[in-house]
Amino acid sequence: MMVKVLRDDSTGELELSGTRSELLALGQQLRNGQGEILLEKVSDPFPYSRSLARMTFRQVSAKIMISSFGNGESMDVQGGPESFSLLAENIEGFAVEADQDDHLHVDYFPEHDYLAEGSGSVVVAIDGDGIPAS
Repeated sequence: MMVKVLRDDSTGELELSGTRSELLALGQQLRNGQGEILLEKVSDPFPYSRSLARMTFRQVSAKIMISSFGNGESMDVQGGPESFSLLAENIEGFAVEADQDDHLHVDYFPEHDYLAEGSGSVVVAIDGDGIPAS
């Protein structure tokens, strides 16, 4: 699995992208709630500032907190099993159902089902892989 995560240093926004099958595999990794995956590096991440090197997952008993600090090379995701499962369902559903140019915005709002207050925002996108949406 070689998903990509790009970061805009001025806003802190993250874009996570992969093929439909890579996003489905990421969903399975999220359900495990532990570990690290290496990300595909993008040489020219424009309009983003840079390409991150890894994504880490850690289980804690709380809602999901997504973070990527300063000049760090990592997107860190921590949260409880139920929250990881809900995030995985959203990404998997998007990977199966979305049109090629759709985006999934994972943003905190009050009373969010699985994101903690203060969590970073992520835009999920599909890289072309020839598998049509069902």
